[in-house]
Amino acid sequence: MAPTELAAGQTLRERKRAQTRERIVAAGVRLFSTKGYDDTTVADIAAEADIGTRTFFGYFEGKDALLFGAGNDRIDIALSTIAEASPDDDPAGVLLHALDAAAKATDDDFMSEQAVLRLRLVDSVPAVRARGAQAELAATRDIAAALLAKFTQLDPAQAAGIAGAFVGASTAAVQAVLHDSSGLTAPQRAERIRSAVAAGLGVKE
Repeated sequence: MAPTELAAGQTLRERKRAQTRERIVAAGVRLFSTKGYDDTTVADIAAEADIGTRTFFGYFEGKDALLFGAGNDRIDIALSTIAEASPDDDPAGVLLHALDAAAKATDDDFMSEQAVLRLRLVDSVPAVRARGAQAELAATRDIAAALLAKFTQLDPAQAAGIAGAFVGASTAAVQAVLHDSSGLTAPQRAERIRSAVAAGLGVKE
């Protein structure tokens, strides 16, 4: 892309901000991989990204937020997909559509270096595991609230159940594909994840 060419819908300021965010994430991933999560500080990440710590906090609340940032983006996509759905749509089908939209909106098909590292750290670092559990609970709560607002046929328990099935199936499917993805292309990995989530939601395709 030429220096003066902007991504569709982006201003120059937005493009520069996105590039800085990507640089911070890349720096964090490098340091978490080589130095370890616990021994990496925000100051380390800022120095690696060639920015000040104040600039870092303009993008992320802390190093855990950097690690889980992509997941938050996908939750936002799920919420917007629910908001745009028809009240007559099938709630589980809408969530599958949200999964497809998230995969198209990101280039990593849920398996970027950041995502792979996050899953590995969830297994090995208690603080990251706790942050992951907190993120899943928050995602389930927010998606359940959105489902309840859109689909009046659902009661709070049903909305929570569908949201929990979606979040849990998504997390478990990504972990399973991560540990058994040798030789698979990105579309094949995405299809395995989608198929597993559909099964978790009880959707037959």
